[in-house]
Amino acid sequence: MQSNPLTTLSVKHLKRAIAIRERIDGLQRNLDRITGAQAAPAKNGAPRRRKKRRMSAVARAKISAAAKTRWANKKRKQRVSRSAAARGKGRASRAPLKERIVQTLKTAGKSGVTVKDLAAKLGKSYGNISVWFHTTAKGMNEIKKVEPGRFAWAS
Repeated sequence: MQSNPLTTLSVKHLKRAIAIRERIDGLQRNLDRITGAQAAPAKNGAPRRRKKRRMSAVARAKISAAAKTRWANKKRKQRVSRSAAARGKGRASRAPLKERIVQTLKTAGKSGVTVKDLAAKLGKSYGNISVWFHTTAKGMNEIKKVEPGRFAWAS
């Protein structure tokens, strides 16, 4: 009976041998691709991968034209929906949130306004306004927290 030389190797050497074998196989595939030679069938019985079919230039052009048409139609729909939405809402709702909140706080006076009331007045979600106060408003010294959930403009 023949003895297998791999049985005497340590795990570290076995891992290195496997890495070297994989590198050799990869180099062999690259060489076969460059030279145009047929690759030898796999020794371990694994099925060979089929080559990908190449598309003709005409087929690629058709796909490209179809993709461009889909993209243009999608953009046109977005443009129409945006312009219709802008007409329906009016200019005031498109103003930046910061300006709208500051203006509302200034008109509220020293007593301030609650986050809930502010959200309802501006037509935004409670969470959106609450997060705005916890992020953007922290950098503004003029905005003071009067009580929990209530903010005022201190000028």
